[in-house]
Amino acid sequence: MYMSPGQRHKARIEAEKALSQGKALSSPDSMHLQLNALDRDVARCRRQPNRAERRKMKRDELLPRWLPTVEQYLESAAVHINPTFVWCIVWLFDVGDFDRALDWVDIAIDQHQPAPANFKGTLASFTADTVLAWAENEFSLGHSVEPYFSRTFEQVRDNWRLHEKVSAKWFKFAGMLLLRDKDGKARASAVNDIETLEKADALLAEAHAFNPKVGVMTMRERIAARIRSLAETN
Repeated sequence: MYMSPGQRHKARIEAEKALSQGKALSSPDSMHLQLNALDRDVARCRRQPNRAERRKMKRDELLPRWLPTVEQYLESAAVHINPTFVWCIVWLFDVGDFDRALDWVDIAIDQHQPAPANFKGTLASFTADTVLAWAENEFSLGHSVEPYFSRTFEQVRDNWRLHEKVSAKWFKFAGMLLLRDKDGKARASAVNDIETLEKADALLAEAHAFNPKVGVMTMRERIAARIRSLAETN
């Protein structure tokens, strides 16, 4: 629908007002208005001086502005390329709302939504990298990585097509996780169950098959030695 410059200016003001009030954009021209407003918000966020300020802006300003519009999209029967939907997923991960982010990632991937233009990989690879980085940090601190690790690993293992190096890192971490001791360190000698050791070794073997340089051979040797020791004891 043709709009005069005055009408476009008015529509932009009305759209900005709706967003500032936490309302969904639902006019016939809302996608055009969305993309213009979204581009401005992404640019504003990138201009923030540091990660903490960007995270605060996403949590306190951007997500409240855009979630109603995305929720309305998800409630509708329409399926189309929707950058607003994808950026909200990215921001949800950034602010730590993994439950909703992972729910929406599944939908977005089923809809073949592309990652933002400046991202190097796909939405699946972004999610895999994001969750693994989080899990590795939590592991190093001795914290649980569930339920997000297992939920994402299932997708990595069974559904998502990822670069071999990414898959290798996931299988390596999954194997190391089974060897975790009371201090949160991966040690074959801390495990007394042969079946668990064999499961860990199988995961590490898959990691090596994806990428021989992933660095699992020393741990696999220790697992083999531990299995021999337990078998001799029994």
